Amino acid sequence: MQQVLNSERLVSLFRDVVLPLADAHAATQAGLRWSAEDASLVVAGTTLPIDAFRHIYLVGAGKAGVPMARAVVDTLEQDRRLWAKFAGGTVNVFREQAKAVVPRVQFFAADHPNPNQASVDGARAALALLSAATADDLVIAVISGGGSSLLTLPQEGICLDAFCAANRVLVTGGATIQEINTVRKHLSSVKGGRLRMAASDALFVTLVLSDVIGDDLSSIASGPTVPDPTTCPDAIAALTGHGLWGRFPESCRSLLLRGDPGEADRAALWRDRLTPRTYNVVVASNAVVLSSLQRLLSSSQYSAFASEVHLEGSPVTGPVGEAVESHFAHAVALSRPPGALLLCGGEPLVSVPPEAHGTGGRMLHYALLAARRIAGRNWTVLASGTDGIDGTSPAAGAVVTGSTIEVACTHDLDADRYLEAFDSYGFFRELEVRSGAHFLIVTGPTGTNVNDIMLWSL
Repeated sequence: MQQVLNSERLVSLFRDVVLPLADAHAATQAGLRWSAEDASLVVAGTTLPIDAFRHIYLVGAGKAGVPMARAVVDTLEQDRRLWAKFAGGTVNVFREQAKAVVPRVQFFAADHPNPNQASVDGARAALALLSAATADDLVIAVISGGGSSLLTLPQEGICLDAFCAANRVLVTGGATIQEINTVRKHLSSVKGGRLRMAASDALFVTLVLSDVIGDDLSSIASGPTVPDPTTCPDAIAALTGHGLWGRFPESCRSLLLRGDPGEADRAALWRDRLTPRTYNVVVASNAVVLSSLQRLLSSSQYSAFASEVHLEGSPVTGPVGEAVESHFAHAVALSRPPGALLLCGGEPLVSVPPEAHGTGGRMLHYALLAARRIAGRNWTVLASGTDGIDGTSPAAGAVVTGSTIEVACTHDLDADRYLEAFDSYGFFRELEVRSGAHFLIVTGPTGTNVNDIMLWSL
């Protein structure tokens, strides 16, 4: 019974505290605000007088695209003169999120983890909108996690099917997000700074909700509005280093082998014209959410929740199995006396072999590994993605206890077999059906994305 209560408390903590801390609307409004006193927009301390520009355009992509776009519009509506300058916007978002209504903004129902035709149509619409921007105009871009897939325009010679096939190889091949996006940038006509280059004369502000550990702007959504420091040889090295070159579509390999003759010209354009008129602001990230969560849980308001609250020193970036072992070792050190809470974040890697056809994601796989590791202990572990969609599953993640594996054995479920099939979602779904207990965390798309959160209640 106590473990059930701990599970419910952790899920409530995730839904009611963690997700609000990652609220994309509030973070965006903090990054872009209207100063009536100065008749200016203020971006990270920089004042932009409204008299300095004639039109304002909005573009963007990501799972937080709707609340971020709404925050920008809410800010622009605070002044009649400012709102009159807003010439409209286009933002690629995740599937049904496109049904949202925000004045003067068109949403495209793009897809993730693999792009669809709307991902391409929205990218073309953004480029068309930006083609009208001049030196007298301001462009505001809202970029968040998932943008690499949601905003897609394959380079000439690569069809959408080939791009999707390449993307599937990348996201299941064990490469880091930086390596994955290095390759994506060189297959795309909008990534690697090319979206910003489409309005080369305009003043350009990008508001970023980071889903990349370390907040590398060139990796978040494959850096559509920042310069690309990588090359085609870098992309080839990333693929060969993980044994993925032979699995890559021929059209994509051919493009990478030809190289990019425009690299030097783009570098000069950024150096001489774009950088001085470009502002990039990270409005929220995994590290910010975790540090805020630690401060909140350490306050008197939550004194009964945990005896001590510890923040894991290093974010997860490596293989998921190594992450579970590292967190388990830290948890053992903190578990005497009982009652501590360990906060972890990041984005572990899961290498899925081509023959595996299970359903799951990083956090579900982590949760199942953690369930095996804590078996027999009076612990509870929650692992969930803040975007609400973990990998190919409809769940955000799962919560497990020291008795989860025992319950699974009672109902003839073999956790090892499901792990080998990379079918962690299938395991938890079947366990719920057979046991009547709750393990899966289902939120639906949350409208934010600041990586993954792992909570260990000891």
